[in-house]
Amino acid sequence: MSEIIILKNHFKTLIVYIFRIFKNYFKMIFFKDINSFYIPNLFIKNVVMINPNKIKYINSIPMKFYKSTQFIMDFDWDKKNKYVEKFKKNNHEFITCNELINGLPVKKCQSYFYIKKKISKLQKYNNLKNENEIISFLSNKVELCESIKKNGLKRKFNRNIQFLIDRNLNLVKINSGAHRFAISRILKLKKIPIEIKLIHLKCFRKHSKQVVNVKIINKIIKDVVKKYA
Repeated sequence: MSEIIILKNHFKTLIVYIFRIFKNYFKMIFFKDINSFYIPNLFIKNVVMINPNKIKYINSIPMKFYKSTQFIMDFDWDKKNKYVEKFKKNNHEFITCNELINGLPVKKCQSYFYIKKKISKLQKYNNLKNENEIISFLSNKVELCESIKKNGLKRKFNRNIQFLIDRNLNLVKINSGAHRFAISRILKLKKIPIEIKLIHLKCFRKHSKQVVNVKIINKIIKDVVKKYA
């Protein structure tokens, strides 16, 4: 019964995703301005392969990508970019991924103590509410480490590691996929799939002052990604 429910949910997600693709396509065709380019979009090639070890910046932005979102925007979030090398030294997710890869038990890793402390103060942390749930969560990360070590990082439907292109044409790691990104760097993988969710307006204007079309957008993505091959 549970498998049927899961299949129904996957089917529903797929239908909604396809609907958004077509909606975004017609929006792009009829309006033809910079505010009409939304993702998901079959014509925008925003899922690309990069070398994670060449990424210099990381950030967390107050924007969710569950539904259709505008692809080219003016924003100041990139002014708060952090250097990955500095960030990973104090980030419990990076530290824990390194600990788990090196065989440390989940109850001794930094995230175990970090999440446990958060729950004691806030009653829950990222939907985790007790020690058993913490152990289960971290055990899944052990499996993730082993899977990526054995098979590399595979492309996922609508669930790839999120990035943006900032005003200076840098690829910046944002929001979801922190553990996958950390594991990929620790294992020194040469290629991983990522999804570009946003392009800064100033980056776009450096390529085109007036004309707006898919060809230009894809060229921007291609040119930026070259630096991270």
